[in-house]
Order: sequence, then structure tokens, then C-alpha cells
Amino acid sequence: MLRLENISKSYRADHQVLTNINLNVAAGEIVGLVGESGSGKSTLAKVIMQLESADKGTVFFQNQQIAKKQRHAFYKDCQIIFQNASNALNPMWTVKELLREPLQHHSKVPDTHYDEMLDMVKLSKDILYALPSELSGGEKQRINLLRSILVEPKLLVCDEIVSSLDRLTQREIIDLLLKLNKEKNMAILFISHDLKAVSYLCQRIYVMKTGKMVDECYKEQDGFHFSDSYAKRLFQAMKMA
Repeated sequence: MLRLENISKSYRADHQVLTNINLNVAAGEIVGLVGESGSGKSTLAKVIMQLESADKGTVFFQNQQIAKKQRHAFYKDCQIIFQNASNALNPMWTVKELLREPLQHHSKVPDTHYDEMLDMVKLSKDILYALPSELSGGEKQRINLLRSILVEPKLLVCDEIVSSLDRLTQREIIDLLLKLNKEKNMAILFISHDLKAVSYLCQRIYVMKTGKMVDECYKEQDGFHFSDSYAKRLFQAMKMA
């Protein structure tokens, strides 16, 4: 479904952020992407979503290179959720207005039963007329998740979406992602520095270091086994954190 070939990106001549990145996510697959802060994970997510242009390399979605004239359809089929939930929500809009916006943008009639929509992410209908400033961090991220899945994407890119949440809310969001994957066959690229969350959620993990992909590993019966020495140390450090 998603395939990256030799993606490189720099911001200055002396600041190479991504170097020859290759990655793929199959339909219905949950793939993890881990690495230390500054390893290039978020920049790669922006390149995938066409929010940043790669210096070289190609992004393929459903076996086609993404063209500018096709981006509206692409953004329906491929949605992203960012780490900072507040920045993704218009502070002047109520929750109801925030939920109507993606439906209107993608030409779907916004007559969905809001009770059912909110129930999907374990929120009460009482929240419909609240502003983002009145919501907790967990509630804001649930709204962002709901906004993304309302248009029924084929791929969801999650960029550190649980890192600022408490452990209980993290687990609830992750369990919801698993449910969406199972019930809707939604592919997920889960970007995180939390190996515990990634190990629980994902069947395959990529590891990045200073803008390069250094390892890829599949989940086995007794867990993940990395071949790269850095990936092994990172995995151990994250497990102990």
C-alpha cells in the first residue's frame, strides 16, 4: 500500500535529515517506526504525507507515485495524527464543528449520528459543544483520532500520538487502533519512541538512527530480535524505561 524508495531530505547543505530511506506498509498491516529523538521519524512522516518534499526518492501509495492533482484523494485515503493534539484543533470550533469539517471537505454528507461517533472513541455526547480549551489532552487526541477515521482512510500515520498521555489513556488509544485495524482492515504506521507500545501493537518494526534506517524486524513467538547492534541497545533501553 505504502512504499518509500530511497528517500533523502536535507534542510541545509550540512544538515542531512533523511538518507536513502526505504519502508513499506502493506494493506491491513500495523508497522512500527522507532528511534531516538532527532532521528528523523517526524520528518519522514511529513514526507509521506506530502507536507515536506524529499530531495530525492519516491513515495508510492497503492503502487502509484503521488501527484499534486491526486492529493485530495490521497488525503482521504491516508490520514495523519500528530503528537501535539492542541495544534491540530481549531480553538474557535466546537467538537461538533471539528467533526463536521473533514466530512464536508471530503464530500460526505455530515448526517452521522454523533452519539455513535463519539462512542467509538469512548467520549460522551456532552462534549459536542465544548471548545478544545475545555478538553483534556486525552480527549483532544481522541477527537483527532475520530476526525481522521471518519473519512475511512486505508492508512493511518500516527506520529507519537500517545507520548503525552497518561498510561491508561495510552492503552485505550492503542486498543482502539487495534480494533480499527481488525474491523476495518486499516493499515497503520505507528511512530513512537515507546518500544512497549510498539511491541504490543505492531507486527513489524523499523529502527532509525540519525536519518538512516538501520534495522527491520518481524515479531516472533518470543518477541522481536534485532540484528543491528544500535537497534538492540535501543530496544533494551526502551524496555527498561
